[in-house]
Amino acid sequence: MEIVFKNIRAECARNSYTIEELSDMLGIERKTFYNWESKKDFPISYLVKMSQIFHVPTDELLGLASIVEA
Repeated sequence: MEIVFKNIRAECARNSYTIEELSDMLGIERKTFYNWESKKDFPISYLVKMSQIFHVPTDELLGLASIVEA
């Protein structure tokens, strides 16, 4: 499954976080985030952390919420 990074970036914007701030909250370097983004993949444990940071379900970050609702 391809990760939908536009949803993660949208949540950053909604919460007024930069990628650098999100990376700090995740305990990773900004470069690591960009590497994940270019590969369209990241460790599932970080998906859970982002879900907690943004207070949204993991499905929404993955772009599955709209599929389920349809």
